[in-house]
Amino acid sequence: MTTAAINFYVREGLLPRPEKTSATRALYEESYVELIERIKDLKARGLPLRVIGRVLNEADPASALGVADMSDAARGTGATRASRDSTPLDLDAFAEEIGLTVDQVQHALDLGLLDPSSGGRDERSMRFIGRDMIAGKALARLLTNGIEFDLLARHTAEFEPLTRAESHFMAEHLALARNSSAEQPNQAIREVASGFARLRDYLRIRKFEQEYPDWVGKD
Repeated sequence: MTTAAINFYVREGLLPRPEKTSATRALYEESYVELIERIKDLKARGLPLRVIGRVLNEADPASALGVADMSDAARGTGATRASRDSTPLDLDAFAEEIGLTVDQVQHALDLGLLDPSSGGRDERSMRFIGRDMIAGKALARLLTNGIEFDLLARHTAEFEPLTRAESHFMAEHLALARNSSAEQPNQAIREVASGFARLRDYLRIRKFEQEYPDWVGKD
């Protein structure tokens, strides 16, 4: 890295101030190397510096952002408490619940469109909960209405960078909510995550209406 970049990180508080030995020289402990590598890694993932500053020295970044125990509602899925508290389903029961075949669910898992919340990818141990059912039923609606897996696969292939960028953007919102709501941080996290999802959906629909005005209002 350039000295200018390192000095910038020091000024921004991402790195502690080194021991100055003269006006233009300083001593850096070996621990700085690990810190700088972590900063570079987090930047490569797309995290902005203001969020990196929140998680850089945390053993558990999710806890630092207040999302370690984020519920389905906080993820913006619209899951109800009943669906979150329901008994996890195995693969066969999950497929039946959402109205797809086991082969279709397996194909969705292979494409990364669905992901069991526990048990890993072993067919005998994977388990699905409320938010998985909501996503599964949404997927079933798409397939029922003629959307094929070849097109759906683009959600996790071609558009994965967009999904990743939105996740980092949401992290910025959550970090600010965590900082500004010391008394009820978990409630703030839920409200901000839900609000973020609704606002993004609104903006997507508005952009769609602008790009495809002839489709608006048609059956």
